[in-house]
Amino acid sequence: MRNALKALGATLVVIALCLPLMFMPADNAQTSGTQVWQATVTVPPTVVVTTTLPPSETTTTTTLVTAEATTTTTTTEPPLSITIAAAGDVLMHESIFESVKDEKSGSYDFRPIFAPVAPYLFGADYAVANLETCLAGPELGYSGYPSMNSPVSLAYGLKMSGIDLVTTANNHALDFGWEGLVSTLDALDRIGMDHVGTYRSAEERRAPHIVDIQGIRVAFLSYTDWLNGLNPPEERAGYAVNRLDVDAIAEDVMVARMWGADIVITLLHWGDENERWPNEAQIEVARELRSRGVDVILGAHPHMVQPIGHVFDFDSWRVNDKYVAYSLGNFVSAQRLRYQDSGLIAYVHIEKKGLRAYVTGISYLPVYVQRSFEPTPGTYRVLPVLPWSQPETDTVLTKDDKERMNRVWDELRSHVYRPDENIAPIITSDPGP
Repeated sequence: MRNALKALGATLVVIALCLPLMFMPADNAQTSGTQVWQATVTVPPTVVVTTTLPPSETTTTTTLVTAEATTTTTTTEPPLSITIAAAGDVLMHESIFESVKDEKSGSYDFRPIFAPVAPYLFGADYAVANLETCLAGPELGYSGYPSMNSPVSLAYGLKMSGIDLVTTANNHALDFGWEGLVSTLDALDRIGMDHVGTYRSAEERRAPHIVDIQGIRVAFLSYTDWLNGLNPPEERAGYAVNRLDVDAIAEDVMVARMWGADIVITLLHWGDENERWPNEAQIEVARELRSRGVDVILGAHPHMVQPIGHVFDFDSWRVNDKYVAYSLGNFVSAQRLRYQDSGLIAYVHIEKKGLRAYVTGISYLPVYVQRSFEPTPGTYRVLPVLPWSQPETDTVLTKDDKERMNRVWDELRSHVYRPDENIAPIITSDPGP
């Protein structure tokens, strides 16, 4: 009986609380789900709230709330997208710089050598090359192999042809000693050419070279496995030339990331000369570096094109594409053996969505180094190789030139073409990637 009275009391309390709601006027009822837009929210005069979705999305939602109404606008921003061009070895033999010398003035103009391919460099957002010579000054005399010293106008010609950065860490970095190394860097600074790989001080060495390219921060790190038996002064050994050491590179990668790099590209001088395939050491170093934060490896030194590799790397439950171009071959040289007279310009394609940047693929342009005898004997030109077009050049293309360029296209197609891995030649009727 006592429990029954308790239940009756509880029921009466519930009925008493619900009576006001049962007889509430209809126009005070809660707005239905299909009429939410009619509701009025009273808040301070203006409040702006911006929300950025996770990196996989690029949608930014801005909500503007006023005392009168609620308005929501949604805009979708396209991902940032850049292309970095990378040329191979700028290998200066004496016959090349003698071919551009003006005997009357004694000056050297290298621009005509690169003119046919310049539009394909300017078509990228940033371009790099391997400067395999010193710019130690005329006092030491200009010379080719084995100790290479070229006129400063070589770097000017590269810059005027679209090259933005040169790597100076290679086996010819110390051909003219510490003084030649410093003179080279001073010369590059005078013409406004970026450089990486050799340094005048420990302070220079500690600062990673990071370039903001249209909102994507790209770090360029350069190292060499060879110095032709030469060494910098002992007191400068810690910073003069970057040597290829996986642990040291991994530390530099970490520093570059701390400095805000979105993408890390390493420029490596490695491998065996005159070989079309990477050796076991290259393959192992590439594997280690990709697992320790390097996104792209661009190789030099073999003087022949080696394949481009592609692997998937998993980081924070995301798939990252990593690429290694084991060797881009010769960009310009006087070497004439088969496979030495050609190279690649590799185009690294990068995108950034939100806070995440990644490599989407590599396209490439084969190049052929023409040694022409018309109109002037011993004239060198770097020519783009595209099977559907004739390069624009001031030299005469002989039958041998045309046949060799066709073979270059076929050789490199079979050697590096991997369309299923986004490694393919550029597809355009216009210069540029």
